[in-house]
Amino acid sequence: MKKKLVKLFLFLGLIPISVQAGTASISAPSSVEVGSKVTATVTLKNTAAWNIKINSSGSTSGCSQSFADATSNGQNTTKSLSVTCKATGVGAIAFVVSGDITSADGTNSNVSLSKRVTVTEVRPKSTDATLSSLSVEGYELSPAFSKDTLEYSVTVPSTVDKINISAKKNESHASVEGTGEFEVSEGSNVFPVTVTAENGSKKTYTINVNVEDTNPIEVHIDNQTYTLVKNSKNLTIPESYEEKTIQINGMDIPAFYNDITKFTLVGVKSLEGNISLAIYDEENNTYTIYHEFAGNNLNLYITNFPKPYEDFIQDYLSINDIEVEVYKLSENSRFVIVYAMNINTGEYNYYSYDTEENTFQIYDDSDIKVLKELKKEMKTYIYICFAFGSALFLAIIIIIYLLSKKGKNNRKKRKSEIDTLDDEPKKNKKVKKESDK
Repeated sequence: MKKKLVKLFLFLGLIPISVQAGTASISAPSSVEVGSKVTATVTLKNTAAWNIKINSSGSTSGCSQSFADATSNGQNTTKSLSVTCKATGVGAIAFVVSGDITSADGTNSNVSLSKRVTVTEVRPKSTDATLSSLSVEGYELSPAFSKDTLEYSVTVPSTVDKINISAKKNESHASVEGTGEFEVSEGSNVFPVTVTAENGSKKTYTINVNVEDTNPIEVHIDNQTYTLVKNSKNLTIPESYEEKTIQINGMDIPAFYNDITKFTLVGVKSLEGNISLAIYDEENNTYTIYHEFAGNNLNLYITNFPKPYEDFIQDYLSINDIEVEVYKLSENSRFVIVYAMNINTGEYNYYSYDTEENTFQIYDDSDIKVLKELKKEMKTYIYICFAFGSALFLAIIIIIYLLSKKGKNNRKKRKSEIDTLDDEPKKNKKVKKESDK
């Protein structure tokens, strides 16, 4: 029907005659493994109508299909028709295409195509997780690259703020992560390049990029060595803080200040190249790693407790991958208590942290006092119960003793009475004998 419409359009002069004749082609992979899926695609060009059948045979369960249709406006188009089979055994799959196509000018062409796909045994997955090359654009690695050497170093001038890492896998089925353009800052910058073999095994190559710092400022925090970050573009300004510049050791250092918390934050970089923010105490020339904890519309800076919580268990808990001091009522408590400053108000308070929901809520001191009183009352109740139980136990022992003693006396009395009765005939007999005399 649609072919007739195409010819009608041509007859009425609604379709330009200057169009190319339709063509057809078939594509499929040259080989697949047993158990894999294979798709054969027939591409039709300059075609307004088609009647195509794709047959499959050989090492497959079969996936033949027919296609008959035409364009809605009778004009030529490019159309892709495909079937997908599963390779069921070693050998070959033969795809055969037959039918005809009609172009917009009414030219009809027969289609006869074939494609052979070889089916092979399943190949063992490669275990190769190595690189064939690794480089930092514009700089030389030290030592020179070898696929068996996993750690390298590069030194770049202080003016460099970006590097480009390139790598090529040694085996085509492997994958590589960690290449491309990366930002760097003064001091050490560590970049891992990970290769994953086809079988899932991994190998990581590490590039240590040292950006020259002619005058590094070292600081020590919790027995670890850091260097101050001198370039603000390597830092992210925290919420509610303003950017400023301060002088440390006679050098301009980017910093952030909050008028509520009164904290001055500076960037510090670890020996591993990780950048953090630290609270800078100018008066005492000390540094403390700064962490914000957000939840329930709260932005908190958790710090150590001003004094120990009596009757509570001290512990350390990882919150957002940061270890903080907490107190809890029991070892398995779902809720713990933290001490923190509200960054939006500057006020310090106790907060209850829900370890399951990861949420914070202000904790009232009166609740703590009530809990302590309850624990004291519970102890008193336990002591009373223990004393009452002890007294009851002692009373039972005494009663048992008295009953036992009374029973013993009764047995003696009965024995005495029996002995008296046994002696009575003897006395009567003796009296009788004396009377006979």
